[in-house]
Amino acid sequence: MLCDVYFNLTKKLYSIKPREGENKNRVIGHCTSVTMEDITFRVSEASRQRVIRQKQKNVHAVARGIVTMAMGETFSLNSESSTRLDHIKTKGKPFTYCPYRAGSFQTIESDTFKDVSTARELILDTNGNRYLIE
Repeated sequence: MLCDVYFNLTKKLYSIKPREGENKNRVIGHCTSVTMEDITFRVSEASRQRVIRQKQKNVHAVARGIVTMAMGETFSLNSESSTRLDHIKTKGKPFTYCPYRAGSFQTIESDTFKDVSTARELILDTNGNRYLIE
C-alpha cells in the first residue's frame, strides 16, 4: 500500500497515512518501527519556509512509498524478515531531514550531507535508526 510516513513530534512515533483506498489521507496507525520500499522523499517548500519563519514545526516532509513492515502498540503489518532489516541497517546509509539546513532529505557520509530524493528501501525507528538504500 502506498503511504506517507512521517515522525509525529507529539506522540514521538511514526504516523502512517495511506495515499489510496478507503482511508486515503487519514492516519491509520502510529508505529515505533517502519520499513518501506520504492520511496520518494517529499518536502513542501511553502510549509518549510513557514517553519523557518515561525520557528514552529509542522508536517511538511514525508517519505512516500510502499510500507513493508510497521510495528506499534495499535498497528502492525509484518512482511519483513529480521535478516532483511539487518541488511538495510548494515548496507544502508544514515539519513536525516532538518528544515533549517536544507529543503530536502539528506544522507550523512563522513560528516558530509548529500541531498537525496528517492530510495529503494529504508528503515525508520524511534531508537534513532534511519537508514536507506539508494
